Amino acid sequence: MKINILRRITLAVAFLAVVVGLVLNAGTGTFSSFGWQAIAAICPLGVLESFVASRTIFPRALIVLVVTAVFVIIFGKAFCSWLCPVVPLRSLLRVKTWKALLKHKNGKEVNAQIRVNPTDISADIPTDVKTPPTCKHCSGCASQRTKLDSRHLILGGTLLSAAVFGFPVFCLICPIGLTFGTVILLWQLFGPNEVGLALLLYPALLVLELLVLRKWCVKFCPLGALLSLLSLPNRLFRPKVDSSQCLRMKGVDCSVCIDACPEEIDPHCQQDLHDCSKCGLCAEKCPASAISIPFRQKNSSKSVLP
Repeated sequence: MKINILRRITLAVAFLAVVVGLVLNAGTGTFSSFGWQAIAAICPLGVLESFVASRTIFPRALIVLVVTAVFVIIFGKAFCSWLCPVVPLRSLLRVKTWKALLKHKNGKEVNAQIRVNPTDISADIPTDVKTPPTCKHCSGCASQRTKLDSRHLILGGTLLSAAVFGFPVFCLICPIGLTFGTVILLWQLFGPNEVGLALLLYPALLVLELLVLRKWCVKFCPLGALLSLLSLPNRLFRPKVDSSQCLRMKGVDCSVCIDACPEEIDPHCQQDLHDCSKCGLCAEKCPASAISIPFRQKNSSKSVLP
């Protein structure tokens, strides 16, 4: 089974489990706050916001933060692609997604991925000429990304707002919380509870964040920023590029892997891979099948680019 299909199934099952728990009032909560009876946990960002807002450290919440940190060190930012509902929701709201569905005919995929034989593409490149990678994204790996970016500034603002106002302000506009809040409100339409303006406000804020702020995950998400910091020690399940197969190593201006990545990272640049969400799209979309997702890489070099 392809990793992308497995990822979608995992997300769908987890999302449906949460929805069923909400509908049946089972008390299992959502991705933002989940648990069972006396066992309860909230998201790591919510933990930090609670600490800052109350100026108190709660032992149970601290344990949740430590467990989350260990999970992220092992699996990296897997939550962002395997459980977070933001990416599939944004995809559903995109116009070109619906255009592609409308163009789907006779059960055949539109714009199917073309598998390319690297030897065919590089056949015309002289072997005595060393052609450096010319990809528009690769003006130098060292200048690709920094460990601190706009997301981390928003993370700082999120914690500052919690300290100033005395409660987790970001939780009011968190797209994950808004998603499940909308589900709850829609379900309440069929019950005795009255539904007010929140039924319009929640989806409106959600659409605003996912469509107007189209680079939410890459530029704005404070939870993603926190997970990226916690995943700095992560070394497992990182993409690995086979330089003997990679088209870019043969002088072809290929950026398929970067364009497919929701985090917009380059799998050639090892120093950027703490932001990898383990979605496997770079490996699936690579036209030369040059990328794999091993359990652990033996190569510790910072970059595979010359």
